[in-house]
Amino acid sequence: MEPSGPELTGDDYVVRYGLRRFRGAFLGLLVWTGFACVVAAYATAPSIAAAIALAMGELGLLAACGVEIARAARREVLFAVHPYGVYFGSGILKEDVPWELICAVEVFTEPTRIRGIPSSRRCVGIRVPGASRTRELSGTRSAYRRMSGWRVDQAKLAAAVQSYAPGLPVIDGRNRRERSQRSR
Repeated sequence: MEPSGPELTGDDYVVRYGLRRFRGAFLGLLVWTGFACVVAAYATAPSIAAAIALAMGELGLLAACGVEIARAARREVLFAVHPYGVYFGSGILKEDVPWELICAVEVFTEPTRIRGIPSSRRCVGIRVPGASRTRELSGTRSAYRRMSGWRVDQAKLAAAVQSYAPGLPVIDGRNRRERSQRSR
């Protein structure tokens, strides 16, 4: 069995995988099933290719629902603040960053494009000491995760950070880009 990360206690701030993404997959499955039923009911000349395409869509959405239910049942740790540092459990690489390396914890918005349309995603990350001259951008962003299907309670995050690393700032980097990403 794969390691699940650091040992977490009841006092730690922990975000676990829940049913939020399952709801989206299930809603997609319901819409697709309704579409398939309407197509089947009104088809005057059934096509084998259309039936196969509808069945493949149905099976794909069923598989997505199964994966999301399995993740929620395992209660995977996505993000945690614990006595030894900050743990990023989501993603391919799981990272556990010790407090000695962290100069700030940041919740920020990352600009992105989804199918060519400008959008943004909320993220949580850490900053490590770097060559920044301004206090606002103290350190450089080292590790972060996009919050996809989960959210961070900023008040609880700040309280947990202050209890384990007093004086460490929790930055609300709403709509602020990294200095290196700005075009000059």
